[in-house]
Amino acid sequence: MTTMPALQLQLQPLRAAWTVASKRWRPDVWAGGPGSPLRLTEIPRPVLPGPEWVRVRVDLAGICASDLKLLKVTGMSPVLSAWTDARQPAVLGHEIVGTVIEAGSAAGVREGDRVVAEPLLSCRDKGFAPCAACRAGEDHRCERRAEPGTLGCVGDGFGFNARFGGGWTQELAAPGWRCVRVPDSVPDADAVLAEPVAIAVHAVARHRPLAAERALVIGPGTIGLSTLMALRHLSPQTEVAVAGLGSFADDLARGLGATHLLHGTHTDLLEDARRVTGGVLRKPLLGRPVLDSNGLGGGFDIVYDCVGSEQTIDDALRMLRPGGRLVLVATSGKQKVDWTLVWFRELAVLGTVFYAEEPNGQRAMATAVELLADVRPGERMVTHRFGLDDHVTALLTAAKGPGAGAVKVAFTPNGA
Repeated sequence: MTTMPALQLQLQPLRAAWTVASKRWRPDVWAGGPGSPLRLTEIPRPVLPGPEWVRVRVDLAGICASDLKLLKVTGMSPVLSAWTDARQPAVLGHEIVGTVIEAGSAAGVREGDRVVAEPLLSCRDKGFAPCAACRAGEDHRCERRAEPGTLGCVGDGFGFNARFGGGWTQELAAPGWRCVRVPDSVPDADAVLAEPVAIAVHAVARHRPLAAERALVIGPGTIGLSTLMALRHLSPQTEVAVAGLGSFADDLARGLGATHLLHGTHTDLLEDARRVTGGVLRKPLLGRPVLDSNGLGGGFDIVYDCVGSEQTIDDALRMLRPGGRLVLVATSGKQKVDWTLVWFRELAVLGTVFYAEEPNGQRAMATAVELLADVRPGERMVTHRFGLDDHVTALLTAAKGPGAGAVKVAFTPNGA
């Protein structure tokens, strides 16, 4: 067959406007309901654009929070459209594990290999001489990411365009050098987590706690739990607290190595943080308290915010010690935040994105596969699986998260 079923997104202005306007009375529109920019359709099977590429049959594909934000239209900052044309047809899904069914002569992997893949395209993939970022191993920040090159498409990689497919279809094309073989001992449920774990490995490798520092991870979803695993793998001596709204993921976080569990928001969360780190809560004339030292310490040295909301950013700034670091691991958009503490306490706010060659010389995706082979969290974290034809239920389940008992929801494009 020359075509295959795929969940294709087309965010033309009218469809996007309908998605936003209809949320009150048709909450399933963004998820593929009637009139949705997302629809199940037939697309051509991908063709290898060169000898370094492979064609992969998708066995399991995760639903990422960034996918949900894009589908809901208002969840991602429009500034991102400066680098990719969201109006062009795209097959989402960048968290995949699959089997190579066709390999170019210079791909570096073979037919039959089970692989995970970095869903990125940079100078090497587009036929350009390496830019300064690519030469430095920072291809995730390629200076030509918005240029089509010989591939003739704009965008970061598979999962963001239609030509090469994505996880939410049966097959995709990817550069072979970006694929990492998965050991037979690692089931699909673990391997499908490699992409979010690689994001966490990148964040921790670039912003690692120093000796005796205390870390906090906000948000025990997939990225937050992956960050917890990365901290345990790369910085095993660090005390890591995990903060969540409720206790849904407590057992999972504890099993993955959390040393403390914090709950709630506002003063309740700050009181939990005070209990763990010491110090006192100082109440301003107006607004919420701030965690401060009482001469013997108080506050976290580094906070990894894996939610990126107005509330969590504000929480993080109030729980950091003077001179502390806030690492934004999740996608975020416009947030109204009081930045007073950043200058008053000389806090550092740091952003991370994707994955690359890390300071140890190994690519984050390879480190992620090693970590997953050791920890094996998949059966605890991949809570739901759906076929492509059940995409509305799948996406609504993923969006409900703990309310639906869901951590990671995944598609099985080629059947269970």
